[in-house]
Amino acid sequence: MTPACGGIAFGLAAVLAWAIYNVGVELGHQQGFGSADLTLLRYAGGAMVMLPILILRRVNPFVGATFLRTVALFLLAGPPFAWVINTGFALAPLSHAVVISPGTTMLVASALTRLVGGVPVPLYRRLGMMLLMLGLLIIAADQGAAKQPGIGTWAGDLCFLASGTLWGVFTWLMSHWRLDAVRTTGLITIVSSVVYVPLYAVLFDLPQMDHLIWLTQFAYQGMLGGALAVVFFAASVTRLGGGAAAVFHALVPPVAVLCAVPMTGQLPNLFQTAGLLTATAGLLVSLDLLGGTLRRWLRGPDRVTDHR
Repeated sequence: MTPACGGIAFGLAAVLAWAIYNVGVELGHQQGFGSADLTLLRYAGGAMVMLPILILRRVNPFVGATFLRTVALFLLAGPPFAWVINTGFALAPLSHAVVISPGTTMLVASALTRLVGGVPVPLYRRLGMMLLMLGLLIIAADQGAAKQPGIGTWAGDLCFLASGTLWGVFTWLMSHWRLDAVRTTGLITIVSSVVYVPLYAVLFDLPQMDHLIWLTQFAYQGMLGGALAVVFFAASVTRLGGGAAAVFHALVPPVAVLCAVPMTGQLPNLFQTAGLLTATAGLLVSLDLLGGTLRRWLRGPDRVTDHR
């Protein structure tokens, strides 16, 4: 398997994991979990998943990890990120979350790749990002009924913009620093657990939930969101680069909407559907998945030139 094919496979695996994780966060809030509880499950659960993997692969996540890099990874992909995005879920609909946060990630990572890395952004990707931004605006225009009395849906949208920005910078740094997928994920989950678990124990109480609900959220938050999705995505970044891999975030909206139908029974309204379709079109253009077809259609049948 070529690096490009492997990168695409890992990217698609990350998309599926993130889509289920996003719907899981929505379910968690409906079940009575707060942002602090879901953040605990994401990192403590993620560390429980990553530790056996690190031991079996004999990987020390702290090798080559400087203090500044560790702090940067903690702030960008650790509890601050999870707290912001989980709060957004409590304030805005799922359809806003799965479009605004991944879309912002793609825009930020691509911008950093161009402005800091000096890598030119192809025309098709710029057109795709314009479509994606249009999809974000359509989604944001549908404010709907507020989830929290006195707090508008726009506050949740701002949380998704912030979380998408944090993850976009993390995506670019993964490529810029050429970080290993397993080692980096292990570092983030372990450091986040060491810092966050004591704070949670002092400031919060565990909600009284059925054991099956806890186990299900452990799978959503820790196994998928905190561990496997990050490993898959980091592996994709390693093989494709941060700018190209960031485009996979735009696949999260349609996949999450499909997952939400059987998991929560939620169906998107007209505004949300239009935004999702527009964002998905932006993804197809950004990945140049339609480029060959369109170019052949515009050019017509290939002409054979006789050079004898």
